[in-house]
Amino acid sequence: MNKYDKLFLKQARMGYSNYLHRYHRKGWDPELNERKHLLNKEFVFSDNNINRLSVINALLTEKSEEAYQHAEKLENFVLSFMQNPDTFISDYELQFNLNFFSERKYSSIPDLQGNPFFECEPIWFAKADRTESDRKYHKDWLFKTDHTEVIHEGHPLYSFRHCYLFHDLIDHTILSYQDIADIEDIWIEVVLTVQNFQVISSEPSSESG
Repeated sequence: MNKYDKLFLKQARMGYSNYLHRYHRKGWDPELNERKHLLNKEFVFSDNNINRLSVINALLTEKSEEAYQHAEKLENFVLSFMQNPDTFISDYELQFNLNFFSERKYSSIPDLQGNPFFECEPIWFAKADRTESDRKYHKDWLFKTDHTEVIHEGHPLYSFRHCYLFHDLIDHTILSYQDIADIEDIWIEVVLTVQNFQVISSEPSSESG
């Protein structure tokens, strides 16, 4: 196992966001980035590999839109509660966590049995406090825009339309083409956080003696 593999497994065990927070608060680990580029140079764009990446892209396309639609339903549910003046809820947040698993590839690594080898939060949710036009623009950009940006015409992956999540994985993460092709399971979490805040008055209570 070379130093790059050791670093990659280290971030997998810790969770990528925790790994960055602890070791690289200013951004990517340059060695993990170097690992990605080295592996991408070695990657063979065979018909099987291209088809595998296309299948993963299609799954990410479908499930990301379903997750966003589910988040909208949760938002409507929360907003209905917030109409009650006695509600506990002062505000809310909706987030998406993505976890990628490859248990066959990492079968010899006990820490990765049942645990993801990479996690990220690539999508942000446009809440109802934004204008309707802003919300529509954001959704159209996420789900109706072709995100085949960095890949140039003639590249093997130019043969299919990239969804935002696929684009994010290949262009904005430490994952190589091989890492993405090795994904066996995708876990998408829609996380609703309800919040309550209270202002503590600086004035003395009228009930105090």
